[in-house]
Amino acid sequence: MTRSPWSQGYPGDPAWQSRRPGDDVTSAVNGAAFPSPLPEHEAAGGAPGFGEQALSAAVAAITADATLVEDLSEAEDDQARMGLIAHRVQVWAQDQMVAGGLVPSPADRQRLAAGVYDELFGWGPLQPYLADDDVEDIDINGAAEVFITYRDGTKVRGPAVAGSDEQLIDKIRLQGIHEGQTPREFSAATPIIQTALASGVRLSGMMAITPYPCISLRRHRITDVTLTDLVKLGTIDQALASFLAAAVRARKNIVVTGAIGAGKTTFLRALAREIDSDERIATLETEYELFLHALEHHRDVVPVEERQANTEGAGAITLADAFPGLLRMHVARILVGEVRSHEVVPMLQAMHSGQEGSLCTLHAYAGTAVFDRLLILCLLSGITSNERAIYRLIGMSIDLVVHLRRSPATHARFVDEVMEIAPPADGDLPAHNYLWRPGTDGRAVPATTPACLPELTRAGFDASLLDFPDGLWRRP
Repeated sequence: MTRSPWSQGYPGDPAWQSRRPGDDVTSAVNGAAFPSPLPEHEAAGGAPGFGEQALSAAVAAITADATLVEDLSEAEDDQARMGLIAHRVQVWAQDQMVAGGLVPSPADRQRLAAGVYDELFGWGPLQPYLADDDVEDIDINGAAEVFITYRDGTKVRGPAVAGSDEQLIDKIRLQGIHEGQTPREFSAATPIIQTALASGVRLSGMMAITPYPCISLRRHRITDVTLTDLVKLGTIDQALASFLAAAVRARKNIVVTGAIGAGKTTFLRALAREIDSDERIATLETEYELFLHALEHHRDVVPVEERQANTEGAGAITLADAFPGLLRMHVARILVGEVRSHEVVPMLQAMHSGQEGSLCTLHAYAGTAVFDRLLILCLLSGITSNERAIYRLIGMSIDLVVHLRRSPATHARFVDEVMEIAPPADGDLPAHNYLWRPGTDGRAVPATTPACLPELTRAGFDASLLDFPDGLWRRP
């Protein structure tokens, strides 16, 4: 979560939990941030009555200054932003004194600076929702229309996030420039933004091509996750956990499919946890979401994020551009995050380049839909081979497809299919066998013995786990 440098956080915020006794962020910037004291009110402790209402009004007045927003967008680092905000608060307080208005004390000026920072770089009244582990999505249609979706599917209205659509656009612009993993433009010339914020929240937004700014925030509730955790959550059973762990160790190329919100990214993180911690891996993502490089388990990671062109149209780096360089960086595996469009090319390259053991996610309504989905993405990406050649490439690249389903009734997430893939035989589509099929309640149960069973057994899989026709699910 973004918190101002003047704020000491709140219980539940990682910044709060990691504080050491004696840490005082406010005192660290006090004095440096406000070098020119106000003579009249400092001794008296400031004007009485500078409460929350006055603070909110002051924050609104200062953040409405377009010059401040422009200066902040050009600031090089957080220290520079702190200085700009502190100076603007000081000027505002001096103007208040000259006009005979309510003048804040030094402590109130610290609160005011924190409020300005959080208003521009944080999420104000939405901050508690972003700190709530039960919240999954926040959708914003203009400054005042906010919808909160919880993990159980409950959807409620939230508080307004800004005083106007223009202020909301300014907020997103500053978030894209300063809070993203890499700077992203958000303007009438570049009206679509996709970025991962430093807090791990995924931000998607549109303006200019919509009648009001439309923003979606996706929280990744679970980041450091294992297959054992997924067993406890009911996403897989023990047989699937053992099978998938062995498949990763045996360096099988695995595609995780499912609809939006099915839990594909979390599932991919759990699979990646089975990779040896000393193995050198690379991640290719249009926007960082896996964050494997931020987890202690993975010690040797090359994380690559696509770079957009600047306002002059120069400087863009696609995942396909980055891929050849990775082949010379001694990586043992290349993991491609979400495959939505042109990412299909580096994904197939990763799986067919000798770097076995690749993982990726793909939007698909069923396991078998992966073939046509990848074919369409290949054709849209400019691959000129005929369909049969593309299907053959798909069959030669992918070993396993794991499909996730989210129950519309209970919102529970679970695996319902696992397929083993091979190149086409007589037909056009890649050959495939259902190793697990949906059982009576939709959860995957063993169906066919894998052709790769000897490899998986050598990698530690216990074949007797396939002898339970109803699986080993922890059913509610």
